[in-house]
Amino acid sequence: MNKVFKLLGIVIIILFLSLYFSKYNNEYYENKNDLTEEAIKKYEKDLKEGKKIIPSEYIPKEKDYNNTVSRMGMKASRIIEKIINNSVKYAVKYIDNSS
Repeated sequence: MNKVFKLLGIVIIILFLSLYFSKYNNEYYENKNDLTEEAIKKYEKDLKEGKKIIPSEYIPKEKDYNNTVSRMGMKASRIIEKIINNSVKYAVKYIDNSS
């Protein structure tokens, strides 16, 4: 019974830490559609000249940050996700059987 509480405690700590650190990743997506000063000037110039306005021309192009390290990080996170899912399922089955 003591091992179950240790395992459950470790799972809860891992879940807490993953949620705590994931909040820092969300800030990138909030500012994704900000226009740069150059894009605003180009927009105003095109507007004055009466050109056709296409919004995608003024939003900066996204850079591709995929590399070996990021792919390894994604694989590691998938493995950790599977471990946590299986651990929670096992803990729920154990608690369900003991009651």
